[in-house]
Amino acid sequence: MKKSFAAAFCLCAAICSVCAVFAGAGCSKKTDYTDYISEKRSDIFVYEDDTVNVTVYCTEKEQPYAADGIKSEMNSMAEIFVSLPKNPQELCVSVEGFEGEMNYQSVENRYYLSFSAPAFEKKSLEITLTADGESNVYNALTVKYAGVMSCEDAVLCAVEHDGALFENLTVNGIFDGEIYVRLLYDEGCYYYVGVCDKQKHITAYLIDGEHGKVIATKQLDG
Repeated sequence: MKKSFAAAFCLCAAICSVCAVFAGAGCSKKTDYTDYISEKRSDIFVYEDDTVNVTVYCTEKEQPYAADGIKSEMNSMAEIFVSLPKNPQELCVSVEGFEGEMNYQSVENRYYLSFSAPAFEKKSLEITLTADGESNVYNALTVKYAGVMSCEDAVLCAVEHDGALFENLTVNGIFDGEIYVRLLYDEGCYYYVGVCDKQKHITAYLIDGEHGKVIATKQLDG
């Protein structure tokens, strides 16, 4: 009887030890903050001359899009912006097999169209604009160059820079917020990384796209 009790005790202790090991492993699991990206602008294509500007964003966004600290299902899309010296009555665009009539945005004095599409894995895009029946072709080039980091790497740079913020929003390995990351271009590549919590407060970082250095930080209300 004593032997049976001792054996049972040893077995129970062994099981508890194994459970403790797995529990400890679960607690130490590292949070992958890139899993919480709810907007990702991964590429920009630009054509510009003295009179015409064409910009294409390759983006993934949650649907519905809302600054609420909760990531929803993501959809890939292309966004096209066009500025012309004279606004036509009708402007249509065609790129990579996608085409449609553009909408005029009076405040920005430009035309806009978005459609579902995966990111264009190319260095340039041939874009046809048809204004009131007259077509012209433009070659838009990617702004990315060798050495520019990915959106995911930009997020990790923000995590390294402000680990306390991310830790405060992380409970049991789960991040209680959502992250926006957008490629920017101004004579060089940069990233905007925005961290939005459930109170719709956003902590935004401007990051050098090559070296990962945080250039500026700003607090915003979503």
